[in-house]
Amino acid sequence: MPKNTHSTRSRWFWTFVLVSSLVFPALNLGAQTAQPTPAPVDTLKTKVKVVEVTKTGTTISVNPVKVKLKRKQEIVVWVTNGLAMKIDFKPGNPAPGNPFTDLACKGRFCGVLTPPDVAPGVFNYKVSVDGVVLDPNVEVIP
Repeated sequence: MPKNTHSTRSRWFWTFVLVSSLVFPALNLGAQTAQPTPAPVDTLKTKVKVVEVTKTGTTISVNPVKVKLKRKQEIVVWVTNGLAMKIDFKPGNPAPGNPFTDLACKGRFCGVLTPPDVAPGVFNYKVSVDGVVLDPNVEVIP
């Protein structure tokens, strides 16, 4: 008489399904995601100012023309509709000449990550977008 192994496999299958239905919900794998701890609102004092550098034909304009930054509290980011932008701080500015230690430009974007830690003053700079130049300034206020 042939052995019927189908019922044995079926019994193990249903045992596995029953045990799985008890074990997997207990593990609660779907609810385990990394949750960042939010920082208290009082400690987030850095603000970002955005300067729009718009190229129209052979002229460029900036908005706002004068950027006022609070010392040790605000940073600035420049964005453009052109292809490439470059920012150079001019000679004759108050010491240290460039208020930003980490100014970086990449394509259509220039920005800093550290608020200026310099004495209050007006810092003139030259912004170039696709070879067109404009001379606005940054004012650091207390």
